[in-house]
Amino acid sequence: MQISYFGNTGFILKGNDTSVALALPAEKIGDAEIVITSTEDEKIKAGGGQTIFDWPGEYESKGVSVQLIPAGKEKPSRIAKIIIDGIAVVHLNGVEEALTEKEEEKIGNVDILLVSVGKNAALDEKQIKNTIEALEPKIVIPMNFAAGEEKEFAKSLGFGEIEGENDLKLKAGSLPSDRMEMKILRQQK
Repeated sequence: MQISYFGNTGFILKGNDTSVALALPAEKIGDAEIVITSTEDEKIKAGGGQTIFDWPGEYESKGVSVQLIPAGKEKPSRIAKIIIDGIAVVHLNGVEEALTEKEEEKIGNVDILLVSVGKNAALDEKQIKNTIEALEPKIVIPMNFAAGEEKEFAKSLGFGEIEGENDLKLKAGSLPSDRMEMKILRQQK
């Protein structure tokens, strides 16, 4: 699987058989077969026969398992959990309240956590750290940050200096098993 970052909270996950667009405007979806939104105000129109998941529930399409989990009481959002090529990716787009224990349980196993950091994040740094600690992902990928905030956040978690990568290529068997890692992805055009 390959993960590419398109700025703000937008990603493309490319698996062996299909690709998934997360929180991308219509003009950046490209040839992604599955489109996932996570907030009520994201309106995506399927122009090329994409499958769109925009409502809480559990779905399966083209070998990809998708779970949209409702979160938040004051400012509702949906947490997206995508299992593609045997890797569980959780996208915390639009989450503006600390996760409850019940929400964390619904999320379950997390291989890769995509989480907003810095001044653009709705959660404060302590809430973000608590979320990471509770979900225990194998890899954390920051999103929605201003220049430099991602590296500052990596240092605050004890990861030290991390160089950015253009995209991340993984196989289920290559995920770290004894430690958590942070990867910083450069924004694609």
